[in-house]
Amino acid sequence: MLKEKEERLLREERVARLATLQKDGRIHLIPVCYTYNGRNILVGTSLDSKKVKNLRRNSNITLLIDRYGEDWSKLKGVMIQGRAEVIEGGGEFEEAKRLLYKKYPQYEEQAPIKEGESAIIKIALEKIVSWDYEG
Repeated sequence: MLKEKEERLLREERVARLATLQKDGRIHLIPVCYTYNGRNILVGTSLDSKKVKNLRRNSNITLLIDRYGEDWSKLKGVMIQGRAEVIEGGGEFEEAKRLLYKKYPQYEEQAPIKEGESAIIKIALEKIVSWDYEG
């Protein structure tokens, strides 16, 4: 589903912006740390976070990963629209935690992912829009 350049950007970039829909219809947009397992985007968060509350009502999401620079010929990004599932434990939870700790070594000590306190947001990629101005 992803082109090679899109997948590379997903794997290299460190921060994305996740948009969910609030109860009042407004968009909630927040930066997140994420990982990509070759199928889904995985985001760790607190079980009682606004993101999780929003997703329990409406699983539609938009995720933006981009690279900015003053040289606009090198701008690139990927916008992913899809559906999210909140995972609270089990094998997928542990695998996502392992991948997040591998990408962000500080995660384990500074914001540990714990069953019963944390959730993994698993994002299924449905629509992808990308741009890459490098030749």
